[in-house]
Amino acid sequence: MKKTVKLWFAVVATALGMGVTSCSDDEFTASIFDTNKAIDILDRSSYTFPLDTFCKKEFLEPYNLKFIYRFEDKGSDMNKNLTPPDYDKSVDLAVLTKYLWYDIYKELAGEEFLKMYSPRVIHVCGSKNYNPSQGTETLGDASSGIKINLYNVNNLNPADVDNMNHYFFKTMHHEFSHILDQTYLHPTAFNVISNSQYDASGWSDSPDSLKAGMGFTSSYASSAKDEDWAETMANYITVDTLRWVQLLNTATYEWEEVDCDSESAYNKLIKPGCNKDTIGYYKESDNGENKIYRRKCVRDENDHVVLDADGNVQWIHETGVDGRAVILQKVQMVRDYLRTYFGISLDDLRKAVQQRTYVTDAEGNFVVDRYGYLQNRLMQVQDGQTLMDQLRNEVYQFKPLQETSN
Repeated sequence: MKKTVKLWFAVVATALGMGVTSCSDDEFTASIFDTNKAIDILDRSSYTFPLDTFCKKEFLEPYNLKFIYRFEDKGSDMNKNLTPPDYDKSVDLAVLTKYLWYDIYKELAGEEFLKMYSPRVIHVCGSKNYNPSQGTETLGDASSGIKINLYNVNNLNPADVDNMNHYFFKTMHHEFSHILDQTYLHPTAFNVISNSQYDASGWSDSPDSLKAGMGFTSSYASSAKDEDWAETMANYITVDTLRWVQLLNTATYEWEEVDCDSESAYNKLIKPGCNKDTIGYYKESDNGENKIYRRKCVRDENDHVVLDADGNVQWIHETGVDGRAVILQKVQMVRDYLRTYFGISLDDLRKAVQQRTYVTDAEGNFVVDRYGYLQNRLMQVQDGQTLMDQLRNEVYQFKPLQETSN
């Protein structure tokens, strides 16, 4: 149960923990970390004391969660050549995990909710986790709803929100959806919506666009009903507003996969003045099976788009599947589920994540840059510091305690 990507695709998704949720019987008490007794438990002479203190105060004491950044080979795949994470990158991931996951759920669902359902261990590795024989990369994996492993932490870059979400926060929300699902099963009606279209072995060979047209929020969602559920929830929460609209637009069309000898052959299909979106895009695969992925429409014997008398593209819908409607139907089921069983608003959850990630104006509207992209709030400067620097200070504030012990 892993989160993997096909190496030659730009984005594929996610893998997840299956098993029984661990509900701790420990009694949680108010933090006593600011007393000498609590501080002395940690090694104040250690270089890592500030992060150790932060993790104890923000994760271990309130939620019984161990945030493990000192690499533990026994907790990872012994058949892989994995490396430890850098200390500074571990600091970034720790404060972002609190800011973009724990603080949000605490605000919307309460601290008791997290005590009951959050994982007990987050273990981070510095390097990527490749699967050479499969041509995939494992982004994260989980064990029985108790432990989550995250990889590639040394490449964490808060300035690149898409990459950050892809490797870490989409994975976290995906894994968490499985934990919740193990407590209250998602509705069986969800399982039959796309029942005939799941492909456990071939999902990684299709791009997201093809799967969107079939009603999936990612290629990995098409691997199994449980992964479809988790991907629907995770993508709705983390995919920004503009990209979500693009996803739904892509899902409006039916897509097809066509063999293509070379990129030059693909370029010949593009006539002057033709909308390139109707042609699609070319992918050169590692195994030599080059493909074009494109929207289905009427084409002539030369594979050029044929317009109608009014100059419009003649779209073809043969499967009868409205991918956009299917995705929205699945999102509604997730919305009803979270509200019914946990009292959580999916839309409030999405809004909180998005507003903590991207810049908004005084009216709460998202601000776009000159290129039409949402502005990264983590890199926004206020009072001479970026928000990311302010988050890091939640760890660095413990340095004076470290220094006074020397």
